Amino acid sequence: MKDPVLVLGWVWTIYLAARLGVEAVRGLVLPRIAAARRPSTPSTPSTSSTPSTSSTPSASAQAANRTRAGKRSWTPLPAVLWLAAEGCVAVVVVGVVWVLLRDVSLDLVPGAVSAAPGDVRRVALAGILGWSLIVINVPVGMRLVGRLLPADSTKETGGVDPERMGATIGVLERLLVVALTPSGGPAAVGFVVAAKTLARFKELRRKRIADRYLLGTMASVTVALVSALVATWIWTGQA
Repeated sequence: MKDPVLVLGWVWTIYLAARLGVEAVRGLVLPRIAAARRPSTPSTPSTSSTPSTSSTPSASAQAANRTRAGKRSWTPLPAVLWLAAEGCVAVVVVGVVWVLLRDVSLDLVPGAVSAAPGDVRRVALAGILGWSLIVINVPVGMRLVGRLLPADSTKETGGVDPERMGATIGVLERLLVVALTPSGGPAAVGFVVAAKTLARFKELRRKRIADRYLLGTMASVTVALVSALVATWIWTGQA
């Protein structure tokens, strides 16, 4: 396969799969291994001879620490730095591998299938773009919005986890924008934002909730819209 665009696309696809594998190992496998190897320490019963001035902070001190932590000024710097680091790693890894493979003749398509190379190329390009859109708008979008939003100190302590529901709504929101952008354009974004705003109309009267909602929605829609426009541009220029 001597098509440099498809070579770059396949390298990018494999990189995304490998990056997701690394994140899955770091987030799921390694914590379980560490928890299994951690020795269980028996709890020591408290005695009446324990002095009141121990090193453990009192309830009032813990509440004061939580209050100070909740009043820390918000900044988008962690999300920006994370996105920049991920982008630099992707560009370096994909670029180096592409430079090494772009002149290599790879027979990735059997002769019986390659009778219509134009159709094969369109199918391959569609698979690469579809996989990229799914990865960017599901795990990457969730990580980016999660790092961008400030901590919610008013979340509920029982029943349904509001953060998990919000993350799921954000994923569906991005996928819907991606699906509607080629045909609807800005109208697709307006439809999604209007539906989401209508569902939370009463909650938006409080400034903290309104700011958090607007920040998360704008970040989520931006990821979906930019990725959809880039994929559409690549498809119309290369297919």
